[in-house]
Amino acid sequence: MTACTKDEIKYDTSVVRNYELELNGDPWNLNVGISTLPIFIYKENGDYFGNYSSLYRFALNNGQYSFIATDIPAQMITSPVNLKDLIIPQLVTADQKVNLSAAVPYASPFSDTLKMNILTRTGTLRLKAKDIVADPSYVNIKVTVFVKRTGYKPVDETFVQGDMSVNKTKKTTTGGINYLDDFILFQTDDTANNVRAKIEFMDANSVIVKTKEFAGTFPVLPNGITNVDFNLNDPDTPIIKDYVVTINGVVVPN
Repeated sequence: MTACTKDEIKYDTSVVRNYELELNGDPWNLNVGISTLPIFIYKENGDYFGNYSSLYRFALNNGQYSFIATDIPAQMITSPVNLKDLIIPQLVTADQKVNLSAAVPYASPFSDTLKMNILTRTGTLRLKAKDIVADPSYVNIKVTVFVKRTGYKPVDETFVQGDMSVNKTKKTTTGGINYLDDFILFQTDDTANNVRAKIEFMDANSVIVKTKEFAGTFPVLPNGITNVDFNLNDPDTPIIKDYVVTINGVVVPN
């Protein structure tokens, strides 16, 4: 009986041996000794199967699976839901990258090299004040960014469309001079998904002193930086029209 059982196990399983992992197109490897488990495996029907290291070979029951890789697994996949139901949300704190490969199909006998390219699905909107004159009327700067994408679905590499807002509040002791803040947001891909921003200036009691909005909207490129240079303190400008947008170091027209 024992011998038959061992033979059956050998016959019904195959070993996953070879990986090629990339991060945004560049070779990526997990450092030896790191306990991170970058590979998530789902059954053919989408049910969660397990979370594995890329450092070691392991055996799976013969069949068809989907593999997903990420360099930040603890932040990306936090619960063992079915792959069809897995949605990575846009955080309201706007402070977390989304790095995930496509859901790659992989079937026994697992003889082919498993190739997975981890792609950054988010970019950074950076707001940077260029004021040289302070405004002492406020001590807190609250920026709200309005986005058109609320989540990302790894099963088919699509985004969940919907209106939502993210916001950050930053204290200033310089009346806005040297203000800078970053918002990590899903890539926009087309103009219809561009993001817009509103600024609320508040006193020490969080009472709004004044409000300003940008006249235009901004694209967000995957793994890119959209930098917006502007004046916070220009008088009588509830709509900010005078700003410079630089995307990955290239100035673009407003």
